[in-house]
This record gives sequence, structure tokens and C-alpha cells, in this order.
Amino acid sequence: MTIELQALGVDGSQCSVRSLETNDVFQLGRAPQNDLVVDWDRLISREHAQMRWHDGQLQVRCMEKATNPVIINGESFRELKIDVGGEFLIGATSFRLIGEVESQKPSGMEMSEDEPMGGLQSYQSDELSEFQFSDPVRQMDMLARLPKMISGSTTDEVLAGMLVDVLLETIPASVATAVMRYDCDLSQSLENPLASGFDPSKPTMMRVATRDDYEGRFKPSRRMISSALQTSKSVIHIWDDDEGNGQFTISGSLDWAFCTPIVADNEGGWCLYVSGQGSVNSGGFIDEDMRKGDLRFVELVAQFIGSIRHVRMLEEQKTQLSSFFSPRIMDSLLDTSSTSLEPAQQEISVLFCDVRGFSRMSELLKDDLFQLLATVKNALGLMANGIVESDGAIADFQGDAALGFWGWPMPLPDGPVPACRAALSIVAAFENKSNCDGMLDGFSVGIGIAHGKAIAGEIGTDKQAKIGVFGPVVNQGSRYEGLTKQFGVPICIDETTADYVEQFMPKDEARVRRMARIRPAGMDTPLTVYELLPALKNDPTVSDELIAQYEEGITAVLEGKWSEAVKLLSEFRDCDGPTKFVMGQMELTSFEAPADWDGVFTLTKK
Repeated sequence: MTIELQALGVDGSQCSVRSLETNDVFQLGRAPQNDLVVDWDRLISREHAQMRWHDGQLQVRCMEKATNPVIINGESFRELKIDVGGEFLIGATSFRLIGEVESQKPSGMEMSEDEPMGGLQSYQSDELSEFQFSDPVRQMDMLARLPKMISGSTTDEVLAGMLVDVLLETIPASVATAVMRYDCDLSQSLENPLASGFDPSKPTMMRVATRDDYEGRFKPSRRMISSALQTSKSVIHIWDDDEGNGQFTISGSLDWAFCTPIVADNEGGWCLYVSGQGSVNSGGFIDEDMRKGDLRFVELVAQFIGSIRHVRMLEEQKTQLSSFFSPRIMDSLLDTSSTSLEPAQQEISVLFCDVRGFSRMSELLKDDLFQLLATVKNALGLMANGIVESDGAIADFQGDAALGFWGWPMPLPDGPVPACRAALSIVAAFENKSNCDGMLDGFSVGIGIAHGKAIAGEIGTDKQAKIGVFGPVVNQGSRYEGLTKQFGVPICIDETTADYVEQFMPKDEARVRRMARIRPAGMDTPLTVYELLPALKNDPTVSDELIAQYEEGITAVLEGKWSEAVKLLSEFRDCDGPTKFVMGQMELTSFEAPADWDGVFTLTKK
């Protein structure tokens, strides 16, 4: 029997095979001069291992310079021996020692063109409970060992390789086993198989094992695979139904087969396929009850695998979501069993936050980019903490800026109030000189907040997506952040946000003042710009009296009573950013309101 060592990468097209001869000595590695070249895996060294085929075993020894060991069932080895049918992992590549029956590349495994004669029998799990396991001691022992085996599987390919061996070992009458994965949307394939792209002859991953003495060619049935995956039921078939009443005569090299789906949400299609010969009962017929007992065991294995893969999927999804959402939002999502990232149109509050002083620091640290990176990381950390601690989501980091939003996936009961709390906490964190061991001394922030309709969720292409927010309110938030420079304040907010603050935030938490109506460069629609201020005790530089007098002054400006406005605002020009801005705009026309004055200052630059 011809023996081959097969190397398979994560991508089904990555495959390399070497036929082995008695006392064959060869070398494996990434470099082209090796006897078995695995050039797709950067985790494999250029010259990784020496191998020898001797006395029915493959001897493997890692070279001294090889970084990654050989992995079997989660354990690491530098030197070991592999039997035929054995599988091991180096880096992200799986290796399998196979016989002639498995010498073809798995992704091109031939499927049976001859469909089973007669009808397929389908079973739910509870329908098999009355049948006894064919080898209960061995099969129960294997179920007890299964969790450790699964935990040691680093990839789907390794897991599948373990499973085919498990099925062959624990079902005495089995001759050939296979584990297959299909990545198409099976929910659509039953109604319209062609449109869904489901083709049972083209699994995206397949692992096969056969008995050493099996001389035939194993061809899984397309019809059985399709039926099992599309109905989520196990199917069994015993060939040549000549006698009826459940008695089937033996025919051909393989007499029976069954296929069991592994059911797990959002996992595509997985199935376990087992085919074999006999056993026969006293009448010379295949014992159907025994085969159903085997099917019951495989059902338990499938349920085990499906449950564990589902838990893994939830853990991975939770890890992914925790990068964007606060623990409270995460708990709410999990409590409602809804972790969908589908985009939805909602009332959304957006917060843009940009670091001030970064350009100057870039010049100072131009020769120490790692120090500059650490500084930016600390600044972004303060921003992210402020957003997440106020139950917001992180949409993006852009250089030294961050974008957060509220209102998705959970609705906003109090509108943009959480965004305002986040903004105030971020400003306070930057003003606290003890934060980040003084690394952010000399830095400040500018924050813009806007509230309105937007689409939020997983936004992007089929191959690459991220949590994001889309709509005019995002551009408005960015505009308000840019206006913090012109008004000389840390936080600018829109009118809707200001209304929420005045209604739902007490004065000992936050204050607002209307600063001006402006028409930003490149825009036709005017904006009313407000400043968000902390409580007086936290910022006594802007007193309530200043805010009241400023409000009188800005009302006079809007009404075209500029001489009155000048009297009210002049005393604050040197100490207050918004006053300086308004006075500067009026000075452009010698403190005389234009004849066509509409209460809006038109800006000529951003």
C-alpha cells in the first residue's frame, strides 16, 4: 500500500504531498530546497524538521532552529513517531499520514454519482433513544474523552481530523468516515439550491479516514449530505431493500451509510458521515437496529460538537463586542439573546474627540516614534474610557481622534445626556495632571456632540466590516468638534443636545450657553452652537453671571443691536473664548450689522 504524507493549509488550495518509500529520509520546511515544501505558512521555519519513514512509522524530529513544535491533541513535541492515519500540526498547517485511499486532495474528494436505492430514513435525536449503542463501553469512554480532544484542536481542520478517527475507532462496523464543512447559507439552499450556491460535492473542508484493509474507493452520497444539512436531521440508508420490513441484504463493498448534521447557529453546514459493512444478524441480513444504535452515538457526538462550537462562537462574539460596548450594554445584549450587529436607523448621539497639542508633540518626539505612539495610546485610552464608561460604543480611531456614539444597539432613553457626561469626563481626565504619569501634560481636547437620525451597526463590505455610524449627524458632530478651536472652548454641542441638557441634567452636573449662530465654510444651513460646561464648582472661570450677561449680548447680536452687544461683551473679550470670537466677527464690519443681517456669522475657513 502506498503511503503519503499530506500537508494542508487553512486555504483549501494549499496542499503538498510526498510519497514515502522504505527508509525514506527527507526534510520539511518553507524553503524551496526542502523535500516537502510548505511555503504558505510563515510559522514553519525555512528548514523545520527531519523525517524518516521506517517500520510502518514516520519519525519526526524538529531542527534546533525550528521555532514551533509539533502539536498533537494540544500537546507539544520536538521529536515523535506517527502511525498511518495519524495527524499532527505545525504552525497553521495540518499533516496527515495517509494510505492509497486518501491520496487525493480532500477538497476534491469524489462524491457518489449513484444515489442510494430506495428512500432515505430521517431521524430526530429523540427518535433514536430506544436503540442501544453497538459498543456502549467504548463509545461512552470516547464521549468522556471528547471535551479534552476538542479543547486541544486549534483549527477546524485539526478538529475534523480528530473526529474521523473517533468515529472509526468507536463504530466497529464502520469502514470509512468523513467530516465535511460547507460555508454557504443553508437556510436558503432548501428552497433554491442553485441560487444559494450549495453543492454537496464541494465542501470547503473535508477530512476522511478508512480502515487499513479497505481496498475500495470511498464516495459519500450527495443526496444524503443534502438531506441531512437542509433538514437538520440525521439520515440513514441501507442498500438493496429486497426483503422489506426493515431487513436489507448486503450488497457491494459498503452496505450502509448515515449522515448526521452538526447544528449550531451561524456555523454554516457541518456533517458527520459514516459508511460500513454488516454486521449481520442470524438471518444473514444487516442488523438495522445496531446501525441505528451507532447513529444514536454519532448524534450525541454531533450535539456535543455543536454545543461547544456554539459556545465558542458566543465567546468570540462577546470578545468582539466587548471591544466596542460597555459591560452594561453587553449584559443587556446577552440577556435579550440578541447579539445581532445588523445596521438599523435610530436616534443617535455622536461624539467626536480630537487631541490638541499633538502636532507640537510630534515635532518634539520625531526621533522617538515609540514614545509618540505611547503618548497617543494614552490619549486615546482616556477618550475610549470616557465613552465606554458612559455606555457608548467606539466607532473609530483616526490618528489622535476618536468617534463614539450612543443609541445602538440599545435605544437612548435620555437622548444625548450620556454623550455629554462622557465629554465632561474626558475633559476632566485630560485636565488631571496625574493621569498617565504626566505623559499628557500640555495636551487638551476638543469635543463635538450632535444628535439626530443615523444608521448604526456593522457597516462595510462582505469581506471587511466594522461597527460604525452613518448619516448627516456624523458630519455635524465633526463640524462641532472643529468649532471648538474657533470658539476656544473644550466642548461644542448642537441645539438638540443643549435642550436635553437643560431638561435632564441638573446645574450641579452641567451647564450650557448659546454662543452664536454660524454658517460654516462650505455649508448653506446655519448652525446654532452651544457650549457644554461642567458645574460651577468644577469650572469657576466661567461664572453664572458671565453666562447670563453673555446671553444678553448674543441676543443683541442676533437682533442686529450691535452697539448694545458691544457694551455687554467688551469686558469679557480678553478672558473668554466665545466672547473673543463674536467680537472678532463683528469687528470685520467695524461693529456695524450688515444691511442684510440675518443673525448668522458666515465663516470663510474651517
